[in-house]
Amino acid sequence: MNIMNNALECYTYMGGNRIDLVKLPDQFVVRALPEQLEKEGISYTQQVSSASSRICCRQGELESLMSQTRHIAPSFHDYRLAETGEEFLITDRIFVTFRESLDQAAIDAFAGSYGLRQKQAFSEQDYLFQLTVHTGMNPIKLVVLLTEEEPLVALAEHDLNYQVNPSQFEVPSDSDYLQQWHLHNRLSHPQVDPRSSSRCEEAWQFLEGYGSPDVVVGVTDDGCKLDHHDFDSPGKFEGWGYFEQQRLINNNDIDANPNKMYVSGSNHGTSCAGVIAAEINARLTVGAAPGCRLFPIKWESEGPALFISPSKLLTAINYLADKVDIISNSWGGVPTSIWPTYVIRRITELATVGGRRQRGIIFMWAAGNSNCPLSHRTNIDVPYTPGWGEQGWIGVQTSRTFQNNLVGVPGVVHVAALASNAQRSHYSNYGTGITFCGPSSNSHSYWRSQVPGLGITTATGGTRFNRQLTTDEFGGTSSATPLVAGIAALVISANPELTAIEVISLLKRTASKDLNFEPYPRTPPANFDPQPTWDVSPIAPFDRGDFVDTSDPDGTWSPWFGHGKVDALKAVMAALPSPGDEDEDEGEDTSLVLNYVSEPEIAIPDRDLNGIEDVITVKETGSIRNLRVSVDISHTWIGDLRVQLVNPQGLSVTLHNRAGASRNKIKQTYDPQNTPALQSFKGSSSQGDWKLKVQDLAPRDTGTLQGWKLEMDVVSDLMLLEDQNAVTIPDNNPQGIIRSLTLPGGRQIKDVIVAVDITHPFVSDLQVILIPPQGQAIDLHDRLVGNTDNLVHTWRSQNLPGLMALRGQDAGGIWQLKVADLSGGYVGKLNYWKIEVI
Repeated sequence: MNIMNNALECYTYMGGNRIDLVKLPDQFVVRALPEQLEKEGISYTQQVSSASSRICCRQGELESLMSQTRHIAPSFHDYRLAETGEEFLITDRIFVTFRESLDQAAIDAFAGSYGLRQKQAFSEQDYLFQLTVHTGMNPIKLVVLLTEEEPLVALAEHDLNYQVNPSQFEVPSDSDYLQQWHLHNRLSHPQVDPRSSSRCEEAWQFLEGYGSPDVVVGVTDDGCKLDHHDFDSPGKFEGWGYFEQQRLINNNDIDANPNKMYVSGSNHGTSCAGVIAAEINARLTVGAAPGCRLFPIKWESEGPALFISPSKLLTAINYLADKVDIISNSWGGVPTSIWPTYVIRRITELATVGGRRQRGIIFMWAAGNSNCPLSHRTNIDVPYTPGWGEQGWIGVQTSRTFQNNLVGVPGVVHVAALASNAQRSHYSNYGTGITFCGPSSNSHSYWRSQVPGLGITTATGGTRFNRQLTTDEFGGTSSATPLVAGIAALVISANPELTAIEVISLLKRTASKDLNFEPYPRTPPANFDPQPTWDVSPIAPFDRGDFVDTSDPDGTWSPWFGHGKVDALKAVMAALPSPGDEDEDEGEDTSLVLNYVSEPEIAIPDRDLNGIEDVITVKETGSIRNLRVSVDISHTWIGDLRVQLVNPQGLSVTLHNRAGASRNKIKQTYDPQNTPALQSFKGSSSQGDWKLKVQDLAPRDTGTLQGWKLEMDVVSDLMLLEDQNAVTIPDNNPQGIIRSLTLPGGRQIKDVIVAVDITHPFVSDLQVILIPPQGQAIDLHDRLVGNTDNLVHTWRSQNLPGLMALRGQDAGGIWQLKVADLSGGYVGKLNYWKIEVI
């Protein structure tokens, strides 16, 4: 269909198909910029590419004006797609795919016969050519001629100019989304501190998606309203099930009834499911991972009480064993939560080999809302109830022993609550066993005082008297836990190759520690309780929230916040596989496999903090790609032992930390899969003294370090330089700062890796440029990403054309990094940068 009056019809070929075009009678394109054309007296121009402009003229003047501009630069008619009227901006370049491989003489003969210049060879059959004045026809006619008549040519196509719009992230339009402060920083409210947000919105923007439907989160609770508007897309539920006494009835059973998944007024499970994965559908609320799917399991219940037994828990997790990636449990008990040995053993097994991907299931439990320790023994009475009864104040119940034998089980995490002002939620349990925290509500544990903090807005099922399907009052660690489960689902969506243990480690390492450490005042007196001396929580040694070194390989830990507030953006950024990782083993193998063994048979002194050290000296120089450590220790009680590996640069990783109780031998190989902290050695230098440190930290039992083995895959063909001198970036100064690293010559570049660590509250203010020794500047970051804080990123030649263009050049010379802040108001700092050449 001809959509333009007076336009001339023609055609060409693109994408292997005939394309019908129209040629405009009053416009053409010239390969020159508007300022150059204006110097020649030609106006009415519009830039349409980095090097071309469109010129508009009267219809009768087109050919004469084109003749004039051809003396300046190549000029072509302006074409549109006949069907839609979209631009079809041809250039003086065409792609040619030959039917078979030709030698260079034949390629040169072909180019000469059509007046072409060879610009680039992509393969033995695929080439880019440029037309010249000797071609004798425009690119449209040449493509048609080559496609239809040239026997050597399989395909001829245009190297078009495209004008495209950057992908714009669309903020969810669900009616309650702007109130969901726990997902974003859009809500301006005096009780909302930006540090409290999980930054899910920024994570979606970075991922360019909302989570994968291949990732499934199980939710065990009081049910789920399956027909809720926040879950009504086809396939939102991978499955469901509900208990009737000891039987778990699932959606595949012939007598299964979906209406039994929800009881009016029992809305806790529906809200948990909404926090995890309420979908983006312009209806009500949004979850942390809207694109992921759900698998709810309904316990029998009465009011707020769930009826759970160890056998039922085993039934539920065994049914979900190969159906989910994560199981979220927003329930628990204090002061005692003890499960049989077989339950612990089964959870441990599924955490390593279970799940949809056979990479383990992440088990998430709410830490609890009793303002008491999760797992601790003390010599004072600690309250764990609110103190109110039906008739008023009855006083709190206390305990000196708090037991939870899920603490420390691999693959199990306990989630504490963070208020909207970035302060510990007053009710949140604390101490040993807290893994991290997530944003949630706030309220006084004993209902005796007002504390700041907004509730969580999410889905609910309503009641018989209230048909409202959303609430803004959900909270507790019950809400923090499914939120973290949703963020874990985003991490798995970003990198499905991660194991459950690796996901937990990653969430810990990327958690934010920039939080509000302000303590709460003690409970005030009342006429019914004039001396509330019972209020002792948090108790020592958990009475401060500071992050401290506990020898955890994933970083410092706080008794209030665990490893910190889970940060969705940083987590998914860290989870994405580095470009080119999939191809590490392709092409020329420059790696060495190093094997070192030591058999010292050293006695381990009893209860000695100094312990013993044995040294293996690695002579080869290279960058570590993979590392494995095998340890052989005999000891009458291995629960006394801590075993650490220390690299030549002093970095320490804990391999064994007082686990195994009364077993009498450690004979195990540790690798990055079962000990994710070993990944921290990746990229470091292999050469030097590696130490195995063994400490016996408890009395009576003794043992011997029989031997140990160090295995490394080392990339030998690598140059790496680092600049760790932190430098302030001047605010609103285009000159910025320039830092330099000098590499020796004689090495041809195969790949380049550049990494930076920049602290800045708005990285959209920043411009980061790499200037190689050859002098051509390469834009690494140019005011992108949005109003996020801190730029911690790695660029590789596999995914950045500017770096890719350096391949084949000599690496020697001065490499410069320029960092400039181009907007006023905030000051940043370049903490570190490095360059690797392979």
